Amino acid sequence: MSTDKTPDPIMALQTRLLGELPDDIAMAREAYHRLAGEAAGIMDAKEFSAHQTACKAALRHLESLIKLLRWACEGAGKVDEDAPEKSNVDQLISEAKRSLGGA
Repeated sequence: MSTDKTPDPIMALQTRLLGELPDDIAMAREAYHRLAGEAAGIMDAKEFSAHQTACKAALRHLESLIKLLRWACEGAGKVDEDAPEKSNVDQLISEAKRSLGGA
């Protein structure tokens, strides 16, 4: 509960997340690209399985960050469900899951 003198802690968190999450998502995406790129190396079955598990975990992390950003945007009234960025992100996540056999 907030008063005129105390800021709403949820709104404060959403504002902070709006400022920080885009950079966090970009870093997670870059880390995923590096990790996924390692698949080009020669791996035995055990290494490949571990690599695929790591890629799936990285995608889940990225997806969680995106969901958190959406929540922060909703609180700030900044969500447009028809925005091309939303469908592009959803499509990228779906394609990545399919390519890893997670869909």
